[in-house]
Amino acid sequence: MILSAFAMLGAAVVGVLNKSDFEAVVADLEKTRGDVSEVTEQLGAAEDERDDATEKETQAKDGRNQAAAAVEGVKQNLKIIERSLEDVSGELKKMEIEKKEIDLAVRKQFPSGTIKSPEDLQMALTMMKDTLSEKQNRKAEMNAQLSSAAQTKQVQVAKVKEEEKYQITRAQQVSLGGVVATVIAVNKEWGFVMVNAGRRNGVQPDASLLVKRGNALIARLRLVTLEDTSVVADVVEESLPSGLNVQPGDKVIFE
Repeated sequence: MILSAFAMLGAAVVGVLNKSDFEAVVADLEKTRGDVSEVTEQLGAAEDERDDATEKETQAKDGRNQAAAAVEGVKQNLKIIERSLEDVSGELKKMEIEKKEIDLAVRKQFPSGTIKSPEDLQMALTMMKDTLSEKQNRKAEMNAQLSSAAQTKQVQVAKVKEEEKYQITRAQQVSLGGVVATVIAVNKEWGFVMVNAGRRNGVQPDASLLVKRGNALIARLRLVTLEDTSVVADVVEESLPSGLNVQPGDKVIFE
């Protein structure tokens, strides 16, 4: 009986120990589930921010491509005008050659200098002069069009440069908007926090900071001190929901 009692006592002790181990395993499992859920939410938020940045970058590229296409169109028009001007210049040279040939023919026909039908010859010369004058006027008109097209090209090039400058600035802003910093310290007494991002991350003195916990925005910060790798900011009290406080580890995004 004594041995039986010892056996029953040992079984009871083993049962208590196994129950404690089981409860510890269950607690660890619940903690792991919570960690997995939090990481999943953070991953979803990061993917949303990445998709937004990708969309903005695509829009910026589209704007730059449209401006480049406009400049290319102006270049093509300039080439067409230049070719037309070359054609007119070629026609003028041809007319000058024909005039010289006529002069030579007249000298051959009237070597003594006596012209039998001066009226006909004068009429022919007048017609040629009129034609030459018309071609010269056309050339002047083409030169004016070329000058106007060149000015238009300069305007378009200036617009492209401005667009490129705007897109670069926009890209920098998009890049800054993709930066996610973290609250690393909180002073509840004075109501300010420290964030681990600064000038080197592209933060400007007039930047507006938003505190995010999970997928929810919980507060707005007002920048007070800007350093190379950190900022000190006040918590805007009216932006903080009742019952919530900014805590170390909260994410900070730049508006």
